[in-house]
Amino acid sequence: MAATSGRLASVGGVKFRGALLLLFLLPLAWGLINLLRGAADPGAPRCPGVALDEVGEEHPGRMRPSHTCRLFDDSTRPTGTRTYEEQRNAQVEQREDHFKAGLAYTVYGVAGVGVVVAAGGPYRLRWRRGPVRKS
Repeated sequence: MAATSGRLASVGGVKFRGALLLLFLLPLAWGLINLLRGAADPGAPRCPGVALDEVGEEHPGRMRPSHTCRLFDDSTRPTGTRTYEEQRNAQVEQREDHFKAGLAYTVYGVAGVGVVVAAGGPYRLRWRRGPVRKS
């Protein structure tokens, strides 16, 4: 009976370890995605609304220093405008936010995966081996 319960405990431990591993791999993946989002598109700013040239006509593509950007909320209501410099600074700030969040999630995920693997691997941590017996 004791051997059977020991076997069940080890099977449950493997499932629990797998669930813990998954819970740390998800933030790791999200962190890597955020790091990639922060690294992507470091060029000229893009207008998330309608880019207007110096005459006031719509201009597709990237903004130029003489353009303004008309911003909208989730519907079609305008919420304001940004100059080229303001839009560039907003995108730099957004990129920095992606890097910070990505770094935090990646470090959390790597640390968690490391602890789960170290605690359940063949080279167990010293505190997981049990008491040291003196001969």
